[in-house]
Amino acid sequence: MTKSSENAEYKGEINQHTCLIRAERSQIFQILTQEEAFKGICPKGTIVTHVSAQPYGVGTLVKTRIDHIFRLEWNSRVEEVIPNGKIRLQFLDGFFAGGTEIWELGDEGEYTRVSHTIIVQRKGFLKKLAWILKVRRKHDKMVEIFLDNLKRLSEANGSTCMGRKKDEFNDL
Repeated sequence: MTKSSENAEYKGEINQHTCLIRAERSQIFQILTQEEAFKGICPKGTIVTHVSAQPYGVGTLVKTRIDHIFRLEWNSRVEEVIPNGKIRLQFLDGFFAGGTEIWELGDEGEYTRVSHTIIVQRKGFLKKLAWILKVRRKHDKMVEIFLDNLKRLSEANGSTCMGRKKDEFNDL
């Protein structure tokens, strides 16, 4: 978990994961914004559907369902898109309701730095307890897999982001 001044405007717990990928920002951005390509980086048991018609942009509705050890479902809406730079979504309902998800892309030498941040607004005792005991760990593992899969899909050589082998990309 990272707290940074650039996310200081948001209320809640900031949870951020970062990865360096040897690929152009435009290529990575395309994977993140095209429904079928994004499905290719989802861990097993994760289903993401763009409810709104294409093209992907401000107002696009995204439905996410995670069905692993437990089930989580939510809808989010794209609030900001900076081509090849940033995607910001607002969680509309479900466990993360009121929170924010941000994908940011930046140049770092020969690499693109990809950051995935969620700002979690844990309201209520049971949600706070669930986040601390189970959901945060599951989220962290899933985001690492998302980033590994994004790296694998973006790079020709299939190297990993977090040290896992290529055949472990979808395992949870």
